[in-house]
Amino acid sequence: MGDTVDDVDWSRLEHNYGNAADVPALLRGCASPNVKTASNSLFDLSNKLFHQGGWVCSAASAALPGLADLAGDPAVHGRHEVVELISWLAGEAVEVSERFVDAGWQPALDRVRPRLLALLDDADPAVRRAAISLVAHGIRHPESIAMLRRRWTVETDRTIRIDVVGALGVVFAWSQDGASGECLHTLVTDDDPLTGLAAVHALAVSDPAVATDKVGLLISGVLNADTAQYQDSEWVGHGPEALVHKTGSLLLGDPGAATAFALGVARSGDVAKRVAALRHVQQVLSLWRTTTEELLPLLAAHLDDESPEARYRAAALLACVGERGAPYAEQLIARTLDHTARAPRTATTVGDAAVWALARQHHPGCVPGLVKRLCRSSLGFSPAGSYYDRTNPILDQPAIGEVLIPLRGHVDALLDAVIGRLAKARRDSILALNLCQVIAAWGPSAAAALPVVIRFLDDEQVRPAAAKAIGAMGPAGVGAVDALRRHASEPAVAWALWRTGADPETAVAVLTDLVARPGLWHTTIALLADLGPQAASCVDELRSLSCSADDWTRTEAAYALARITGDPTEPVTILTDLAYPLAHGDCLPVRIAALRHLADLEATDDRVRELAQAVVDSERRLAYFGGWHTFAEDEQAYTAATALLADDSSEDGAPER
Repeated sequence: MGDTVDDVDWSRLEHNYGNAADVPALLRGCASPNVKTASNSLFDLSNKLFHQGGWVCSAASAALPGLADLAGDPAVHGRHEVVELISWLAGEAVEVSERFVDAGWQPALDRVRPRLLALLDDADPAVRRAAISLVAHGIRHPESIAMLRRRWTVETDRTIRIDVVGALGVVFAWSQDGASGECLHTLVTDDDPLTGLAAVHALAVSDPAVATDKVGLLISGVLNADTAQYQDSEWVGHGPEALVHKTGSLLLGDPGAATAFALGVARSGDVAKRVAALRHVQQVLSLWRTTTEELLPLLAAHLDDESPEARYRAAALLACVGERGAPYAEQLIARTLDHTARAPRTATTVGDAAVWALARQHHPGCVPGLVKRLCRSSLGFSPAGSYYDRTNPILDQPAIGEVLIPLRGHVDALLDAVIGRLAKARRDSILALNLCQVIAAWGPSAAAALPVVIRFLDDEQVRPAAAKAIGAMGPAGVGAVDALRRHASEPAVAWALWRTGADPETAVAVLTDLVARPGLWHTTIALLADLGPQAASCVDELRSLSCSADDWTRTEAAYALARITGDPTEPVTILTDLAYPLAHGDCLPVRIAALRHLADLEATDDRVRELAQAVVDSERRLAYFGGWHTFAEDEQAYTAATALLADDSSEDGAPER
């Protein structure tokens, strides 16, 4: 490695952390006979040359010959990791814009290409696997195609043969090499179920429709695949869950195919595959409204699965679909007594999910479980909500407030437990805030909570929620007037003074004065809407704010204008413009809020109806967040759109949700 390192002026080059003068020592460290030294050096070198990707630095181009030396030297520890580093860099050079790739990278890659291709024949299986990925993704050259096809004819390791199939799919995608495509089509019907499965994966890189035409083969391949054969594969490895997930994701664009795959794999005798099938079910249900009825019996069947995680997921997904899961209420009631933890090292139980599912149905069977959880140390729910990206199939319990807020019909049975838990939450501001939001949603029927809620007006973090809880009680909250007046300059507190009737003049003065101040939060504007004509002095400011560049500000200002002036004409136009991307499936929380405001204003113009009809007719769920919030957001959009179409006979053609 000496010449390849010593002949470079490293001080003139750069990596992710600046000057590259430290690269020669790291390259030599990678060649150390000491395993720990070699491993630490490679870790440091990978971080400096690649880090999180996004570009190919000049130091990477200069280091490539040295990395190729390391990769080809049998005496080097962790050679497959060296090849992986080269693969990351080469793959990044292909993926990113040319301006982010050092000009010396491609010439350097061309010089070492014969040595890298030779790694396909290395005696070490781990090196061969890494080299297959490198050649497929990062070396776009006719020699790569020929070498991979040759590797298929001589490779004897069953797992690596699967990797070669995957690599041929990538190569076919960027080369459209006819011989590679023909080979893959032939392999689809191979006697080895995993080879056929891998061939479908490979062809789907170029043509996703291939997978939807081969659902039966995919199910058979997943059910029959030997875990020991594929768990080390670069392409479909890392266990049964990854195999199910990666295969199922090929089908998510077709609800029928995705549903059939779920139904097929869920019957597996392998617990891990069944659990993974339920993860796939979550993704299908999260994307498609139209699949719910067909998948409900599958969820009900898994309420009795031997696996606690499968039972938990079945119950939690029945919670996600809400009232659609009502036919299985009796099974869920039985599961509320299932105190098995869903997984090791977690306190969440199957019974927690069953209680949640019943709550989503507004079923009285949820009440005993909720009361019990409110009275014990472990809630079984989060103190506050967690929000995830839609692509992440996490399925956790919601916040306790998210569970309780819709249960207005069970206030009499739940209120004492909520008050008791709130009284114990003085040192848990997040939980206290959550429970105050529940009391606010329950309104006057929760007035018995007033003495406890008042205490939280002295907690700066909880105060806005506590004030809103008091205000929501209406005149029943007037006993809090002295405590409220101590913080009357704050928006939520002023609003509470108005709602309780304790001091409406002060409230109006405070809230209308805030509108003219810079840095106004949209939540404050929302409070103004309640004042109606009493906030008439703010009309000019609100009209200006309704043209804001901030969507939330524009949404709440437009709605407040309509409520204050009684003239919805201009606000409806603004709100429709804000919400209209929903008609094309482009969802943001603010757009759902705008649609809900349109429903509250009972907007009736043609464009609003067109928007509402598109929302109701959508086969896909409309949501921004993942997990159970996908379903909650879609429900909000659907409910608002249905309300807007309430007098329109076209609603009879709305699809089932």
